[in-house]
Formats: sequence, structure tokens, C-alpha cells
Amino acid sequence: MKALKLRVILDAKEDVFRDIEIKPEQSLEELHQTIVQVFALNPGEMASFYKSDKEWNQGEEIPFMDMGMSKQPLTEMRSIQAKDILTNDQPTLIYVYDFLNMWTFYVEYIEHVELETDDDYPRCTFNYGSRPEEAPSKDFSGKESKPSIFGDAFGDEDDEEEHFDEDDNPWA
Repeated sequence: MKALKLRVILDAKEDVFRDIEIKPEQSLEELHQTIVQVFALNPGEMASFYKSDKEWNQGEEIPFMDMGMSKQPLTEMRSIQAKDILTNDQPTLIYVYDFLNMWTFYVEYIEHVELETDDDYPRCTFNYGSRPEEAPSKDFSGKESKPSIFGDAFGDEDDEEEHFDEDDNPWA
């Protein structure tokens, strides 16, 4: 039997990521709990996974708990096994933790690996970088934000910051 090896990347300027192995039949809720643990996040906050394509475009929400705020019921994390959502055809998810602080992570399926019979799963197998004390601020200017671990593949990281000019506000 094989485990799924995932890379979980914090959306931050500095490279911060963890490699996690999970058994195929384990739920996204178990992955969620592992992410909270290995990134030393404050437990107990709401979170959601979002299906995404290979360009990290956010799709359907998979919440920790369906709060009944959408028109149709949402499938909760505990109801989805890792093998059913992270595949060669669908290798990426976006994970958002603590909707007030918006800790945002990119989750990518890397490969199948042999299970170690004496280890508990999910488990962290590689740890790179330190999580900042506070969630990285988000840029809502419309510019794309992609995981920094991929470098310039998603655009120029040296872009100058854009600042809001009150004279440009059409509603003022």
C-alpha cells in the first residue's frame, strides 16, 4: 500500500513549506488537523479547502463544517478521502485557515510513496522555513499571488507595489 506525498506551501514572501504523507483513505479533516499541527497554528479556527486547477484558480469549497450559508449543501472535509480529491488529474488544493487572519496555503500532490508500517499517518516528512508570527498580508489589488516556492514561473516577484489613490475612486 502507498501513501500520498503532499507539499503544503504557505502563501508568504519567504519560502515556508511542509511535506506531508497521508494514507489514501484518510480524510481531508485529518489533513487539516495535521496542517494546523505542523505549522503551529492556533487550533480551533474555521478552515476550508478549495478545489483548484494547476494554475491555482480557486474552485469549489470543502469546509470543515457546512455553516448553511450557500444555496446548496457543501461536502465537509470529514466526508472526503485524500485519494478522492488529490490525484494526477486534480493535484492541487488551496487551504485557508482562520478566516479573520486568512492563513493561505497551496497543497500539491507530489507522488505516491511506500507506507512505513510503524508510523502514524498523516505525518510530516520534511520541514522548510519558519512560519511568521502573523499571517502574511493579502494583496487584493487583482494581481495574482502564487506560491513563492515556484519562483518566477508565476510572474515577476520584483513588481513595485501599487497604492490606492483616492482620486481614482469612482464611488467617491
